[in-house]
Amino acid sequence: MYAIDAGQEATHAVGQDALMTLLREHARDGRLLAYLNESTDASYARWVLGGEETPYADLVSVELSLPDASERRALQVLSGSHGPVTQRQLHEWKVWDLGFTKVGPMRGAPVPDELRSAAWGVPHIMKAGIDPDIYKACMHGVLDIGHPAIQANYALALQLLRERLIATPRTFWYIRGLRVDVMGRFLDPARHGQPGKFDFHYLIELLDGELSGWRPAGTNLYGFRQLPATLRLGRIAAAYQEAMPRGTNACRANGEHDPAVAGAGDGDGRPLCFTDATDRAIYRWYARSIIDELMAIGPIPAGANITTLQQLAGPLVSSSQGHLGIPLIDRMGQAITLETVHAKAALQLLSANQLPARQGDVLVRNLFSQRCGRTP
Repeated sequence: MYAIDAGQEATHAVGQDALMTLLREHARDGRLLAYLNESTDASYARWVLGGEETPYADLVSVELSLPDASERRALQVLSGSHGPVTQRQLHEWKVWDLGFTKVGPMRGAPVPDELRSAAWGVPHIMKAGIDPDIYKACMHGVLDIGHPAIQANYALALQLLRERLIATPRTFWYIRGLRVDVMGRFLDPARHGQPGKFDFHYLIELLDGELSGWRPAGTNLYGFRQLPATLRLGRIAAAYQEAMPRGTNACRANGEHDPAVAGAGDGDGRPLCFTDATDRAIYRWYARSIIDELMAIGPIPAGANITTLQQLAGPLVSSSQGHLGIPLIDRMGQAITLETVHAKAALQLLSANQLPARQGDVLVRNLFSQRCGRTP
């Protein structure tokens, strides 16, 4: 819908998923478990960032080892659909999908007319791939609540619903549970009526399904490579946070963080400079924010006499937030780790019968051991 001409190679890669292809080809060689155990999240972060991870760390140029047989086949598969793909491009896709990049390309890109009225947060909305009408709708009406993390959940859920409606023939909407009437109540309540409890639960259940899986990357409506859903969620929340009344500005005029006032991540209560932070850092901020917002609202009482804010919060209290079914507060940050991302991508392949049965059994046992401390 919006053509963007500027940006890095990784930002404009279309329709291929580096992680799923690499996993599938290593599985063909019987090396899936070995590949999954090559790096931990921490060691991979140190490699691509040239040191310990911080919210504002920049990628460094790394020396890539010669591709093995599995990786050579992956490159051939990826090249088959969209022209030659180099090992360097494959690396750039992977670090993008894992959240090690910032919004630099979006800050330098032309702003679509529909977003010009948005005073703050435009680079985050462009990277998250959210339609302007959805972004604005979730700042008004029942979602005029001043809770950026909660608003982000509903904005992303509405965007996902729209994307599925567009990708699905109208005759299949009903049997696939796609409710265009839900979208109408959020975007045009004067015509369709105000959204209610059913709509809130419907959208968060739809979002939970997306967060718990792994969808191959395409191109978003602004022309950039689409982020995984977890990272989209963080960027949307950052946009809404920037739109709120501002206190200390953690960013300098050039968009870089101000070390004197910018938060340094976990344990630092100062505000992040969102325009200079990586997607991973922003997701970790989001993970703390959604918990803080829900705890501030408090327990959701039973019965009909609850506020709209409590109705909005209710579905999120029981949401897994993409943690493979484990909605534990102390594991919120694990949703973006290399191990969890590999698990989601591999389970997606397994459910699509694209992994050999033996490799699938190895995968399930490995994941069970990682998450539960023992094998089944």
